[in-house]
Amino acid sequence: MVDTSPSSTAKAMASAGEEGPAAAEAQVAHQVPTAALAAAPAAAPAAAPAATEGYGPGDVNPELVLQAIEAVTQALAESKEAKKLEAEEVREDLELRKRLEAFTAEKGAETVRQELGNASKILRRLSEDILNVKLHAMRREVLERTVGESLFFTFEEAGFQECSTETGQVLRWAGPDCSERLKEVLHEVQRAADLCLDPDTMSFDQVSEMVSKGRTLPGILQIDDKVEKPLPAKDSALERPKKPWEK
Repeated sequence: MVDTSPSSTAKAMASAGEEGPAAAEAQVAHQVPTAALAAAPAAAPAAAPAATEGYGPGDVNPELVLQAIEAVTQALAESKEAKKLEAEEVREDLELRKRLEAFTAEKGAETVRQELGNASKILRRLSEDILNVKLHAMRREVLERTVGESLFFTFEEAGFQECSTETGQVLRWAGPDCSERLKEVLHEVQRAADLCLDPDTMSFDQVSEMVSKGRTLPGILQIDDKVEKPLPAKDSALERPKKPWEK
């Protein structure tokens, strides 16, 4: 143990003084830090975190956390809905598709874009709530203003029939028994409406929505890369390079 008392330090300075000033300074410098360390109090241990503190930093904004949770929840819901739509394969009606294509070609895509869009919205609303009897009957004059009489054939294909009531002419749906046919007609009408859209003016949100719902994007070429008959494998004509120790 090093003696750091004043008398010991004085003795060291006196004895080192005989050897020279440099030796005295070196010996004192060696003893002074040791004395300072011996006199310094022991450092207090780090305080443990309080049990009531949260797991995250104290400056986290709760509103941002809630917004992040809502965004994740919405993304999961959209993903489940997309998978559900993929699982529900709707049978295509090629005959109805031809009629809609002829209808679009005759009147022009820009002219029928709004009419087809309104028809798809009306049919989709019924498809999502087939038990709502208020949607089973639609006034003819209202449909004439929204979709036009020339598109009545799509509603007839979905199970609607025109009939007379006390308030006037209406198109009445046959009921939930036609729900599958309603989905098929809705699929074709929505497809025809999507093909009338201008791909140059579509926003990113519109494209994202259409892709998530499995709808047809306008201006996208459909390429059938299905292999009808697989080709048999052929033996390679190349020889394996010989290694140095092989003759």
